[in-house]
Amino acid sequence: MKLVVTDWDLGDMEPALGILRPAGFEVVFADCQEVGEVIAAAAGAEAVMARFAPVTRAVFEACDSLRLVARMGIGEWRVDLEAAEDHHVAVAHCPRYCTDEAVAHTMALVLALNRRLDVARKAARAGVWTNYGDRREVLPTSSLTIGLIGLGRMGSGVALTANALGMDVLGYDPYVSSPPENVELVSLATLLAESDLICLLCPATRETHHLINAATLAQVKPGTLLVNTARGRLIDEAALIAALDSGQIGAAALDVLEHEPPEPHHPLLNRPDVWVTPHVGYYSEESQHELKVYAARSVVHYFTGERVAGLLTPDFRRL
Repeated sequence: MKLVVTDWDLGDMEPALGILRPAGFEVVFADCQEVGEVIAAAAGAEAVMARFAPVTRAVFEACDSLRLVARMGIGEWRVDLEAAEDHHVAVAHCPRYCTDEAVAHTMALVLALNRRLDVARKAARAGVWTNYGDRREVLPTSSLTIGLIGLGRMGSGVALTANALGMDVLGYDPYVSSPPENVELVSLATLLAESDLICLLCPATRETHHLINAATLAQVKPGTLLVNTARGRLIDEAALIAALDSGQIGAAALDVLEHEPPEPHHPLLNRPDVWVTPHVGYYSEESQHELKVYAARSVVHYFTGERVAGLLTPDFRRL
């Protein structure tokens, strides 16, 4: 069987090949960035492993031998799930990888924003010692109320760490009825109104697209801090810029943006009240190894009839 890896930026391929080749897969590595390149590479393939390459309706229409797309990451990213289902192609992702890394990155941004580390660093370079050089308030960590939008693996991990630091934790997740220990489950309106710092930790769906917008930002306390380590599509960036300009949002830390990579002159990149990291919350050497193995096993399990964790579509083997 032919398997095409549309794009690969994960280093050594042997961990994946050591799983795929013994199972009978002919593995072809491509370098696809555009739809036409994916169509050409995937011709005659039964499976595709995709990292960031677009797998659109045009791909499913052109590649009628395709039975599985294994997304090397969390969520569908640029895979058209509706089109996949229309063509009875299963799509799997890797939901259990990089949780520790994402939680650590989120908490690093939370603490950096609250402790105003960027301001402290600049003050030291300017010769200002023992203070920040201004009179803005810095709350003790144990006095923070942190609001978590999304209480899945990432949200639960952030909640555990925040609790250990003495924070009060509010959580909003319409799909969760039993929140993690020491998390108060509240409405979105209550979370927005009562949090000193808000973390976005939910997937990007039709329901969550631009969840943070002018209307929701108007509900937060002036000076609220915002951290997004989930998906850029959760935030209406124009509304966020307006809220930063007005002081409604005191500062933001973003590991993701709506369009990646951003244009060099993206208005959020060079603001003193915004930290932007280049979508690296997932990264460690161990997580990259884990991702290769996870995706390769999903492919093998699908074609050998075993259970596949992380299916985003129906299991078309059973239909």
